[in-house]
Amino acid sequence: MLASDGAQASFRELAEVAGVSVATLRHYFGSREALLAEVMTDMHQRGLPHLHATATEFHGPVRESLQWFLQQLLIGWRMGVGAVHAFGLTASLGHEKLGPVYVQELLEPTLQATEARLSRHIAEGELRRCDVRHAALELVCPVVLGLLHQVQLAGSRCRPLDVERFLADHLDTFLRAHAPEPPERSPAEPLKARRG
Repeated sequence: MLASDGAQASFRELAEVAGVSVATLRHYFGSREALLAEVMTDMHQRGLPHLHATATEFHGPVRESLQWFLQQLLIGWRMGVGAVHAFGLTASLGHEKLGPVYVQELLEPTLQATEARLSRHIAEGELRRCDVRHAALELVCPVVLGLLHQVQLAGSRCRPLDVERFLADHLDTFLRAHAPEPPERSPAEPLKARRG
């Protein structure tokens, strides 16, 4: 299923790869769409330990923590997570039934685990208060698009990207954008005179 053309395989081709008849596959899954949805659900289940680590494992202060997170995303992407997302996107884009399955089983769990990590840093005052869902999208989406560009779309052959440098630059930009606001000056505090 995770081969480059796996999401486009017909029900007959899927039965052949599984070593069963179309009738057997239809008996257990009913339709090609139901089978693909079940595959995405299975992929979600297999990813749960990693999602749990993303959401809960402590990895130091905010910069160190988010650097760990982005490195894990990169490593995971190269070890198969990218193929999972490419499969999900290929099978689901523009599909009325599979689109929501991809969002629910693969995309949102990643974003929600990211939200949990960011929420902890917001609660500790390391990041400013914000809509944590927006912040998770800001952190994850450019990285996913960059990795799709380089790996699944073979952009590394026609327009290579230094992914490590991109991650470092992206993290710097994210941390500047979400830096905690300085404490407000009380009205009783005198302004320091400028020297010039």
